[in-house]
Amino acid sequence: MTDISGIFSISSSTKHQWISLCGHLEAVIGNYFLSQSGNPGAYWYAIYYDSSVDGYNECVEITDKNLIGYVYCDDRVAFVLNSFLERFINDTVDYNIHYVGVESLDEECIECRRYFDYCEHILPALWIDDDFLNNEKLEFDYEKFELIDTGIKYLNPKHFSVKSFVEYCRFSKE
Repeated sequence: MTDISGIFSISSSTKHQWISLCGHLEAVIGNYFLSQSGNPGAYWYAIYYDSSVDGYNECVEITDKNLIGYVYCDDRVAFVLNSFLERFINDTVDYNIHYVGVESLDEECIECRRYFDYCEHILPALWIDDDFLNNEKLEFDYEKFELIDTGIKYLNPKHFSVKSFVEYCRFSKE
């Protein structure tokens, strides 16, 4: 598990860039598409990459096979598949991004040990350790179960996927 507790204590870049990360990746580098970039309500931008398209005349398709990661709206942190991490770092070397390499965007490979350090504005998540649901050796927590049973959206701080984290942060204000 990769602990992401410290990623939001990393300050956003104060280094002035002559072009936005989106503009840099899509127009200068090519073969990239940042979904939701420019949307003031979006916390995370999906990063799509396809080396087979003519980056100047064709668009990168928004498909799961082209999804290589997510970057936070102020460019402070990016989750990127390990298989694309070196390329992404090289393509964004002038941007002050903290890179978190992951094997999968779908597998539960990250945790947040110090989730209680963040206010709701920075990390708007309801954290519930629901391990008692699948481990009979743990004492059953009826209060947590009652909350979970209402259908409330939450994350287990001990294990979650990048996609579930990003989706939760995207829709937390609804």
